[in-house]
Parts: sequence; structure tokens; C-alpha cells
Amino acid sequence: MGSSFAIIAFFSDIPINFMSFYRNSTLRISTCLIALLSLSFCLSCGNNYNSYSVGPNQTSGYKHRILVSNAYNGSLLIINAANNFLFGRQITTTPQPQYLALSHDGKFTLSFSNVAETVYYFDNKTEQVSGNTIAVGGNVESLGILSNNTTAITASRNAPVNGAASGVVYLLDITNRVISATIAVPLVRRVVLNPAGTAVLAFADNTNSAYLIDTTANTATAIPDPNGVLDNPVNAVFSSDGNTAFILSCGAECGGTQAKVTAYNVSSNSLGNSVDVVGATAGVLDGNGNLWVSGSPNGVGFLQSISTSSLGSGSVTPSTPVGITNGYHTLMALTNTNRLYIGSQNCSNIADPVGNPIQGCLSIYNLGSGAVVNAAQTGDVTGLQVDPDDNEVFAAQGGTLVIYDANTDQALPQTNQIAISGQAYAILQIS
Repeated sequence: MGSSFAIIAFFSDIPINFMSFYRNSTLRISTCLIALLSLSFCLSCGNNYNSYSVGPNQTSGYKHRILVSNAYNGSLLIINAANNFLFGRQITTTPQPQYLALSHDGKFTLSFSNVAETVYYFDNKTEQVSGNTIAVGGNVESLGILSNNTTAITASRNAPVNGAASGVVYLLDITNRVISATIAVPLVRRVVLNPAGTAVLAFADNTNSAYLIDTTANTATAIPDPNGVLDNPVNAVFSSDGNTAFILSCGAECGGTQAKVTAYNVSSNSLGNSVDVVGATAGVLDGNGNLWVSGSPNGVGFLQSISTSSLGSGSVTPSTPVGITNGYHTLMALTNTNRLYIGSQNCSNIADPVGNPIQGCLSIYNLGSGAVVNAAQTGDVTGLQVDPDDNEVFAAQGGTLVIYDANTDQALPQTNQIAISGQAYAILQIS
């Protein structure tokens, strides 16, 4: 206040018009300085929503986009993966938009909410939810889009079926936003599509059968298993050409006997060779044709690899099991830096006896050195997305979005993280 009084007294003999101009100019300069300081402060505290005003129809303009579902307030968030900056407009859906699926032509993304049991259509160009939603019965855990980009497929374990056990595979007409077919499969939990979206397998609880879904005839047929090799199959990993699937049998972890991997020929609808493994609920193929599988028999997490070419010839020995975090493994992602990210749910979140402060639900395995890093962040891993351009990995852990450096296996500094108010759940790169 003393400084202000001195300035006014000093200029007391200046004409009033000039004084008015001076005061207005000073106010403008002060306002600009405050705005610049505020912007600098926001940037120094880590990324959050953009500080500038964003109109309801404004698009991000980002060329490299990652979509994150906020399960708490029901929205989709757009991240500029080039600089890890969050766009200032949230796209409203409904609470718990948990699962995301990208069309093969890249024009749209589907988002499913388990609270509303509803599928939303997100236009990747306009960055808006558009058109009618599609209501389905029951909760789902998987969502895919067929090669025609006009049909989606999902499965609900608890969808009611008249006169039979619950469980339905849904075919969704994306153009007309309706259910086009329902295929009864008792207790079906997951559908898995090949990369091109031309073949679909389905897996149900409490059964030793895997199912081939005919999306033309709208039927589900148990895959022939004359030798009874499948043991609680729960998932599959397709080859890059989509002609072969490696079916993962959960075994003892799911109430069966022996976890294993079994080759399946899509065109002949027949099973091939099998190999026993310690656990198998999630898997991923590397560039050398090795299939990496993870599981948690008896509450202990393990990772193993299998040569798929050796499996095809009938002579294969899995690698020595490597200890990783436990829980039910659902997600695996491979980086350009030869790191394998393995995420689980319902893990122990216990103290790590080998020196890490926390053993959470995310493990990072270095394929070169064989070292394992257990991420310090606790909570279920519900989303994993590799950003190959920047060698970063986006992970949703316990509702928190965490970005990892795929070269160091460590989370980026806090100033390079993205603060999300709510619950980060699914993560998907859309461009």
C-alpha cells in the first residue's frame, strides 16, 4: 500500500486523462503478469486440465492421442502423447466407462459402461460422443469390433437367458445402434478377436470348453477336444496373421488341474499341440515368436515363455518360471525397449522381501537382463497402453494414471505425470 501511495503522490500533478491511461495500462500489465505467473505455477506442478478455455465443440488437434476412461465421473479424457498434456474438455458418458475398443479404420471408439450397461460411440475426428447408445443386459469384461467396422461383439456372464443359465454373446449393429443378435453361452465371460477382427473365440466360467463364434450364422460351437486337453480355458493370444490362436488354460488357479497352452488352427477348427505351464491367464507374443504367459497358481505370480514354432513341431520346453506379482493377471504389453509389463487385479499389495517397498499389481520384466521390477504404485491394473514413439507406458493403477519410462522401468517424475480427478480405468491409443 505504501508503494502505491508514493506513486500516486508523485504523479498528482499529471492531467487526469493521462492518469486514467496510466492506471489502466498498469492494471493491464499487472493482469498479464499475474496470468503468466499462474500459468508458470500450473506447469510447474504437473499436468492437469489445460488452463485455457475450451469450447464444447473444440477439438484437441493432437496428432498422437491416447484416450483414458474416467470411471468416477463418467467421461473420456484425451491426452497428447507427444508431451503428456491433458486436453481441457472432458467427453461425458456415464459413470464407469470401463472398456474401450478402436475400430479397424480408426474412425471411432466404443466405450462400455457397466453401471448403465450401455455402449457409447465416440467419433475420433470430432472428439464427441454421437448418436444413440446401445443398451445391453448385464456387465461385460471384453469388447471388440469386427473387420467390417459396423459390428461389435461382447459377452456378458450375467445376461439373463429364458429357461437357461445366464450368459450371452452380443452382436451389436453399430450403424443402427441396436443389438443385432444374442448367442446363448452359459456363464460366458470373455470374447477374444484376431487382429483383423475376422475370427472370434469365447470363454466361459466353470467349463473345459472354448467356443468358436460364427458371426454370420450367429452361433457358438464348442471347439472339438477329443483328448480333453483344455483345462478351464480363459483366454487366447492370436498370431499376427490371425490364423493360429494359442488358448490359455487356467488350470488349478481356476479350480482345474493343470495350466497349459494349446495351439488352435482357425481354418480347420482344430486343436494342436499343448504344453504345460505354471500359470496362464494372460499372454503376449514377442517379435521372435515367443509366447509369454503369466498366472498365479496358489497365490504366487509367475511368468514363462514358450517358443511357438517349437510348440507347432510338438517339441517344446517352457522357460524357467520367473516370480512376479500375484493376483489374477489380465493385461500384458510389450515395449520397443524389450520390457514386458504385466498387470493383475486382486493382488496382495504386500511388502516385497527382495527390497522394493511395495509389491503391487504391476511387474516389469526386462527380456534382456531377466530382471523384474515390481512397481511401487498399488492397486488393480485396469489399463495398459504402450506409447512406442516416446518409449513410455501409460498404466491405470488403483484408479491413478501412472506414466512409466520404458528405458528405466521407473515412473516419470511427478512434474511429467498427469493429474486426473477421478478414477482412471481403461487406456487406448486412438491415433
